[in-house]
This record gives sequence, C-alpha cells and structure tokens, in this order.
Amino acid sequence: MKVLYIGGTGEISTSCVRASVARGHEVTVFNRGTKKAQLNEDAIYIAGDLRNRAPYKPLGTQHFDVVCQFLAYMPETIQRDLDFFSGRCGQYVFISTASAYRKGDDGRRLTESTPLDNPFWAYSRAKAACEDLLLEASITSTIVRPSHTYDTRIPSTVIDGNHLAWRITHGKPVIVHDNGESLWTLTHADDFANAFAQLHGNKTAFDEVFHITSDDAHTWNDILNQVAAALGRHADLCPIGSDTLISHMPALEGPLLGDKANTMVFDNSKIRSAVRGWECRVELSDGIKRTVELALERLAGGYQPDPRQDEQIDHILKACVSA
Repeated sequence: MKVLYIGGTGEISTSCVRASVARGHEVTVFNRGTKKAQLNEDAIYIAGDLRNRAPYKPLGTQHFDVVCQFLAYMPETIQRDLDFFSGRCGQYVFISTASAYRKGDDGRRLTESTPLDNPFWAYSRAKAACEDLLLEASITSTIVRPSHTYDTRIPSTVIDGNHLAWRITHGKPVIVHDNGESLWTLTHADDFANAFAQLHGNKTAFDEVFHITSDDAHTWNDILNQVAAALGRHADLCPIGSDTLISHMPALEGPLLGDKANTMVFDNSKIRSAVRGWECRVELSDGIKRTVELALERLAGGYQPDPRQDEQIDHILKACVSA
C-alpha cells in the first residue's frame, strides 16, 4: 500500500515508519525535514510545513491508501486534512491521546469506551475535539490513542529525562509526585509500532478507536529507581504532593493532575482483536537501559539543564523538605 506519514520522525512515529517499511509498504514521510538523524532511507521524503496556508501542495494529486496524521493537535488541522484528503486516501489514521480519558480512582483498566473528559489539560481536550470532528466526517478513519510511549527519551515525571539523568548522576535528589505509588503504563515505541502498522488497510479498524499500550504498569518509584539502576546510581527520591508542585510550577497541572498523577492501566483486548497475535515484547528494564545509554551520550556531549529550572527544583525541595 501507499502510506503517508505526516510527521514520521518523532518519538513514536520513527518506529512506526520503520514498521510500515518492514511490512513492504511504499512509505512517504511529509514534514519539515529538520530531524535528519531520524530519516528512514527506505522512505520517500517530501518537505512541507503545516504552518503554511496550503501545506500539502507538494503532495500534488497523489492518492494514498493510508494517511497517518501524527502532527494534528487542534480541530482546525483535522478540518484542513479532511478538506484535502477526502477522496485522496482510503484510510485516515489520527494519533490522539489516552490522556483524554476520564480519570478515576477505582483502579479498573481503561477501555476505549471510557469517556473522554480531562478538565485539567487543554492538550487532551483539544485532541478529544479532534476526535469528535473526525467521527462526524464521511472519511474512513481510525483513531489511535497512545499513552506514555518511549524510545529514545528516559521516562520521567516533573522534569524531562535528560534533566533526570543529570540530577541522578550529580547526586542530586529527584522529585516524585505524591507518594510515587500510582501505577503508570509505559509502552516501547517498537511494540506500539508493530500493532500500529498492522492497522493499515485493516478493515476491522475502519471507523474504530484503539489504544495501544503495554498490559504492565509500574509505580513511579519503581520506574525512577530502574532509571537510577541503569545509570549505576542510587535515586534519592523525594515525594511531594502534586498540588504543591503545581503551586510552584503551574504548567504541571495538565501533565500531573491530567495524566501522570493518576493510575493508568489499560485493557488492550480491542487492539488484540484487530491485530491477532500482537503483544508487547520489550521489557521495561531493557527499554530504559537503551534510553539511559543515549542520555549518557548527551551528557558526555555537554548537556546542561536549564539552570533556572534546576534552581527551581532545588528551591521546591528545600521548601518542602524543611516544612
């Protein structure tokens, strides 16, 4: 099949392009071309910028069997895609987010029928609005909701993975939100991609919604301790309540209250019914080891965290530990 990726060089989509190529599809990647290291030599690349008035002009009159949209965050982008690709593709695949699900404290596994309701994060609400628009359209579509999917980036909370590695290797304490015991699901991009590529042209996926995640969940304490172990260090974890963290860093409201501060475990029976035989094969310890190797290369290359953010983390720790 002819498969178009809008994006194709991100933390998730790089693996998806690779999986689509491996299945023998003719893959075209449409993006600005700024991430040269992620370009797949077996794909066709067309440069374009979604910020332009007519971004898809470089595609000409091509028809694609599948269009995979990884870069749509607002309904306006979906509407523009519908205007352009209606009649030009057999299946439109939109990458949404599992963070849009309504959160509960009952510990039950989330299914695709869980309502989309996230009052804490505008990002998640915008993705849900994109879904609503797409489901009302006449185009054949598939909606995919990833949760925390990683490949080259260390899984982290409060700060990014590079900053986390830097603090641990420098013997500095690390914040974990709340008591660190909420359950969190991490999915390796290769496992996600193996299922994702099998939705191409899959009639059981037409006009359906799927999340694709691991079945396993880990506490944040376990995740951060595994990162430290892969670094050959000990993690000095300091639990601080999410509300307190948000009072110091308001931008954390969405990522914490709208996502990481909640227990997130998933029922993957629906994706397995569409992609028989699929299962996650990358163990978390192996996946983290690879992300740590890459982070250490960045640190050795001179990486330094934003000094203002690092000072803020130190300030929060000092204020909360001494309180």
